[in-house]
Amino acid sequence: MSDPVLCSVAAESERVHRYVAGTLELDAVAQFEAHLLGCVECQAAVREGVAVAAALRRVSAVAESVRPRRRSLWWAVPLAAAAGTLWLIVGREGPLRRLGHVAAAPAFAGVPVRGDADSTSRLVDSGMVAYRVERYGEAAQRLGAVPVSSRTPALSFYLGLATLMSGDPVEAIHVLHEVPDGSPYAAEAHFYVAKAWLQAGHGDSALVELAVVPEEAPIAAHAAALADSVREVLR
Repeated sequence: MSDPVLCSVAAESERVHRYVAGTLELDAVAQFEAHLLGCVECQAAVREGVAVAAALRRVSAVAESVRPRRRSLWWAVPLAAAAGTLWLIVGREGPLRRLGHVAAAPAFAGVPVRGDADSTSRLVDSGMVAYRVERYGEAAQRLGAVPVSSRTPALSFYLGLATLMSGDPVEAIHVLHEVPDGSPYAAEAHFYVAKAWLQAGHGDSALVELAVVPEEAPIAAHAAALADSVREVLR
């Protein structure tokens, strides 16, 4: 007998299903992803959903080879996942870019970004105020005015996120690569570099970044689930 499903989200199943399919509303993605980081049941459901979707795509490819091709933006199939039978809607328009979407930037926890009290520190403070209220373009402009030689890992991380949220994934990649491995921000920096690569349509480069997220990092399960999804899209 299988173990009972303890997580109410996994038991309800629709959010897991729609997250795998890429059809979950944008304002619900961030909430579900935060839950996913700490829920092994939902992680398993997401992995199973991705695997089933891949199998169904292979079956669909065989069927398409023996019948006239028809234009379609999406298709629906039954999905047997941890919480029962679901319906999976698989989009065909820009799947990598959808995987790269960031519904909400990581919150600023008030950790020190600059330790001194000079003009640069005041500039950083004003930039982080803009970041907190989601004025990401302003935050990127103010934080980006700090010379590279004066940036701490924390500053580079939040500047990279502000740049990404402002719609410039290529520049965000350059900035986030300033975050050194070994810093408290390294794992999340690699994760959001991967998101930026996906927004730019480069799945292979995203997988390289996700592969170096340490297994013990809090974001590791999320990175692994994202990597599985990217691999399935690239097949």
